Amino acid sequence: MDIKLLITRTCHCSSIEQELRDLGLAYECCYAEDHPELVERFHIRHCPVLIVDETRVIPVDGLMEGQIRALLTIGERP
Repeated sequence: MDIKLLITRTCHCSSIEQELRDLGLAYECCYAEDHPELVERFHIRHCPVLIVDETRVIPVDGLMEGQIRALLTIGERP
């Protein structure tokens, strides 16, 4: 799964990053200011969002680990 976390330089997204780390997910942190092509391509109006496999955009502001897990349909690890 290819995951990009699109944030702004003024965004306080450390809790989202911690939730992704807690889930054991690899992700690339991208700043909207540095990637206007992503903002335009996916019609992003608010950050933070996850861009998954270049096909899904998931707003994640304020979501917890369980909610992110459900949105990404991650199975339980053994």
